[in-house]
Amino acid sequence: MAALLKEKPRRGRPPRKVERQNVYVSLTKEEKEKIKALSKLFPKGIVRADVPDLAVTILSTRMEAMRRAISDRDREMPEGVTDLDSLFLLWDLQLPESTEHEKWTSIRLSPQPVIELGRLHGTLNALFGTTRSDTFRLGLSLLDQFVDKVVPTLELERWNLDDARNKIRSIYL
Repeated sequence: MAALLKEKPRRGRPPRKVERQNVYVSLTKEEKEKIKALSKLFPKGIVRADVPDLAVTILSTRMEAMRRAISDRDREMPEGVTDLDSLFLLWDLQLPESTEHEKWTSIRLSPQPVIELGRLHGTLNALFGTTRSDTFRLGLSLLDQFVDKVVPTLELERWNLDDARNKIRSIYL
């Protein structure tokens, strides 16, 4: 019976090649709407579920580029970066406003972005005392900037998640 039911199509979320994992972050309603809006601005092939993966990818890539820039020193961050707000200012991002009420929500990430988010959160938490939500919020702001400034200049009709990751890495590394 189990073998017969294995082939039967199921209701709900379609299966993926690699199962995604839930990660809980605290986001405002505006940030949740930003995730939906970003998915509509990407070319076909990038869906709403891929946006958190790309946010973590772009944050990881930008942090790696900064780490490479100061590789000859024994520091994790440049001298002028003293808190999370200075990272926002370094990358010309708008500072997040904490006036809205945040609610816990789950984002679904592929296994590698889960590892990268954990590593980035550990680094930023040790340096500045940031939360996982603050770390994800920084990545979401970077992705928003990428979509505004870089994606319109690219002439691609159809992307998939791997193409977007490779393009982000080729631009920033």
